[in-house]
Amino acid sequence: MERYEAIEQHIRQARLERSVYVAELVADAILTTWKGIKYAADVVLSVARAKTHKNVFTFDA
Repeated sequence: MERYEAIEQHIRQARLERSVYVAELVADAILTTWKGIKYAADVVLSVARAKTHKNVFTFDA
């Protein structure tokens, strides 16, 4: 089996690299989604704060 050990090691390394790549993709997707949700919430809150109780927009001068 010594004959195939180098190939097996290469395959293990490739699988490890693929796993790291997929993990980074998932982490980036989660982070991007979280930032999008946070941005949307900030927009909704800023619009809600801009309205008075009579449903009229106010602006700071």
